[in-house]
This record gives sequence, C-alpha cells and structure tokens, in this order.
Amino acid sequence: MSKTFKYVDFHLSERREMSQSRENGSDFWKPYMFLAEKTSDFIWRWLKTVIGLLLLTSFLFVFYLAFSNQSQWKCPKCPYVLPEIPCSSPPEHQPSITRPDGQPNISHDGQTNISHIVFGIGGSVETWPKRRRYSELWWKPGQTRGFVWLDKKPHDGDTWPAVSIPYRVSEDTGRIGRRSAERIARIVAESVRLEMEHVRWYVMGDDDTVFFTENLVEVLGKYDHEEYRYVGGVSESVEQAVMHSYGMAFGGGGFAISSSLARVLARAMDGCLERYAHFYGSDQRVHACLSELGVPLTREPGFHQVDLRGDAYGLLAAHPVAPLVSLHHLNYVKPLIPSGSQFDALEAILRASRLDPSRSLQQTFCYDTRRNWSVSISWGYTAQIYPWILTANMLEMPLRTFKTWRSYRDEPFTFNTRPWSPDTCENPLLYFLDRVDALGRGVTRSVYSRYRADPKECERAGFEPAQKIKSVEVFASKMGPGEWSKAPRRHCCDVQSNDGRESDSIEVKIRKCHVGDSPSLQ
Repeated sequence: MSKTFKYVDFHLSERREMSQSRENGSDFWKPYMFLAEKTSDFIWRWLKTVIGLLLLTSFLFVFYLAFSNQSQWKCPKCPYVLPEIPCSSPPEHQPSITRPDGQPNISHDGQTNISHIVFGIGGSVETWPKRRRYSELWWKPGQTRGFVWLDKKPHDGDTWPAVSIPYRVSEDTGRIGRRSAERIARIVAESVRLEMEHVRWYVMGDDDTVFFTENLVEVLGKYDHEEYRYVGGVSESVEQAVMHSYGMAFGGGGFAISSSLARVLARAMDGCLERYAHFYGSDQRVHACLSELGVPLTREPGFHQVDLRGDAYGLLAAHPVAPLVSLHHLNYVKPLIPSGSQFDALEAILRASRLDPSRSLQQTFCYDTRRNWSVSISWGYTAQIYPWILTANMLEMPLRTFKTWRSYRDEPFTFNTRPWSPDTCENPLLYFLDRVDALGRGVTRSVYSRYRADPKECERAGFEPAQKIKSVEVFASKMGPGEWSKAPRRHCCDVQSNDGRESDSIEVKIRKCHVGDSPSLQ
C-alpha cells in the first residue's frame, strides 16, 4: 500500500509542476499579445481615415462637376468652346475668330485654327513697297497674327497701310557675313521671344509669298505641335536642290516650325548661325541648325517655291494630290492667267479658293467616250481638252511650259514632265477660269473660257469639233473638312452627255470616286 500511495503522490506532484510551467508560459506571451492587439487597432483606424479622405475627395469632385462651367466637357475637339454649338455644326455656323475689337479671338484648345499660327515674313524697306500686295492678298486683319520683319524703320512720313501685315524691325547683331540672310534666319527666334499666347506653329515666308491660309491650317492640323516638326517643300529645280539641299524647306515657299521645336531652336540659334555664316540663304542656315537638333523635314508638296522660269502653267495644271498651301517667285513667271496681270490672276484664283479651299487647283480628269476626248480640270484655275485619248499617267504629268531656275534649261526638275510642243496640233486646247458661283447646298459651278495663244487653229482631222467648244462648265460639291487627313485620292469626274446636240460648251461633274472607279476607258 505504501508503494501505491508513493506512486500516486509522485504523479500528483508531477501534474502540479506541469500546470505551473504552463501558467508561467502564458505569462511570458502576455506582453506580446498586448502589442499585437494595439497594432491591429492602429491599422484599422488608419484604414478608416484613408477611406474617409477618399470619400470626401470623391464628393468634392462630383460637386465641382455639378456646379462648374461644363462647356469644356461637351465638345473637347471643337475649335471654340461654346456650349450652344455642337462639334458637327458646319463652318458657317461656327463663331467668328475675330473679337468685337478687331483682334483675333485666340483659341487655346481644340483643333488647330488660324489663331494658333504666327507668321514671320522676311522683308526690307526697299522691297516692301513693291511686294506688299502679295501679302495683302492673303493677310486677314483681325484674324491672322504675325509681322513682316524689316531691316530698318520705314521712312518718316510713310503711312503703314491698315490692310498690311504689321511690321517689326529686326535686331542688329552686328555680325559679319550676309546680314540679310542672318537677319531673316533669326526671325524664328525673334518671333518666339515675343511670347505671344497660344502659339502652335511659327510659319516663315518671304514678302512675295502667297499663302492659302485655310489649306495651311488643314495641313498643320495633321501634326502634333508638341512634337518637333519642320514642315515645308523642296525646290522644283534639281540644280537648286543640289546647290542647297534636297532635305531643306525652301523659304520662299514657306515652312512651318512647331512651337515646341521653335523654343529649342530660339535658344540655340545665335551660336548655330555663327557656325553656318558661310551659307548663302537664311533657309539653308535654319535647316542646318535643325539638323543639329536631329529634326528632318516633313515634306508637304503643296508648298511651292516655284524655282521656275517662263510659264508655271504646266505645274499648276497638274497639281499634286495635296492641298495648295503657297506660291512664290511670281514676279519671275508669266501671269498665271494670261488675260490680265499677275495680281489679277491671283485675285481670281483666291476668290475661287474661298468657296472651296481644299479643292483649289486639284486636278481631275475623265473622258468623253462619244468623241474620244480627254478632259482635265485643275479646279479654280484651268481646263484642258485633248481631242484624243491620253492615259491617266500622262495626264497627271505636268506639261513642260517652264525652264529651270538658274540655267534656263528644259530640265532636270524634281518631278517628271512631258514636253510642250511648238506645234499647236500636239497640245491641248486651253481654258482659263472665268468665274465661280456658289449654287447652294455646298455645290459650286466654275466656268473656264477658251484661250488662244496662237490665232491659227489646228487643221488636223478631229480638232474642229473640239475647237468649237468655247467654255467648260464644272460642277462640284465642296470638299469636306478633314478630307486631307485621310489617305489622299484624286477625285473622279464625268463629262455630261448633250445627246448629240451641237453646243459650244461642255459640262463636267466632279465627284468622289466609287469603289473600283478608275478614270479610264472601259
């Protein structure tokens, strides 16, 4: 029995020791359990605070949207921010870009418009009186912005015309070399330093450059002005491109520099010009400075330097499938419409352009299958009738009515040409713009009248019926906005049948080409 009791006492003692050790273990973890409870409570309070701040911010944002001016949210792509006018409203219903005080109504958002462009025109006191009419043809006081930069202040007593571009006098850097080239090259930098508001593009040109501003806006609107962009065209004469550069925008045809690039160029301009003081022209120097910044030329074929001699007719009668942006060197070529002066011709072309800017000088051609005639139209400028069938690849090739700029030779040019023959029977019958009328619903009628440089008519068989045509009437719908932002395609046309009746005119209807359409004889 005593052994049994000893055994029980032993186990009871052992259990008491184990129980005591467990209690001691619990006491060991108590401080850590308290810390865990505190940490969990802190995290929960922090989460509630963050959630509360997010809810408060969301409420304030909704409150702002509900009670602030919401017009800017309704039409983010409209050029003017007015809640009453939807994005789809036609141009004639858009608000004016001129304020009541006659100053430009500058838009700082939406699509690019004329108020986003600052022109820098290179001129001089000596040349301006003779050339200012070119600028006055396209300058729109109260809408366009910019200056003609002169070499010195105009003579005392000279009154600056209100219809002319305002002038500024270029800074005198006092450097050696061709000062005029350096001065004009610095127009970009001096224009940037004026710090004009909401500028997207700086456009350079000469005092005898004629801009088609609606098309200029259309072209520049394709590009992002926040990118580094240098936009322009090259020379028509190979000898000029070889002498200067194939990759350079020729300044007389005009070129555009995006505002972001212009700011960088302005800071580097003075030092850069010193390195290229031996270059002849201002445009060549600007191109060299842009090359240092790694920016190539973005070519747009509607910028025309017109490095040609003689008659530019052939080039303009077969204009590239691109918007007409500019013309230059018009003092050195024959009047574009031979019945009057050069200014008469330009005024006529610009009047037509205002009715349908995008279609200006756009070529289309079709065939009179009954009489086997080829008809080519350069809208707002000229029409041609060939009393024979000429294929499309020949019709789109300019007639060589001009010579090279420097050497007065028949070639080479930076585009293909076909010869203009001294034999009247080898050339088309020519018709020049007489008038353009708006017929309503976006339709125009342009009339082109026969022009005879040689009073002697061709006596070859087949020419007589064509020579009886005294005028060509062309009907066309206005090209829609943004059409040039799509893949370019020449429009088609149809020669309207007169059911065999004798007439001294023909009618042509221009239209968009259908799927599978081609201007060829089927």
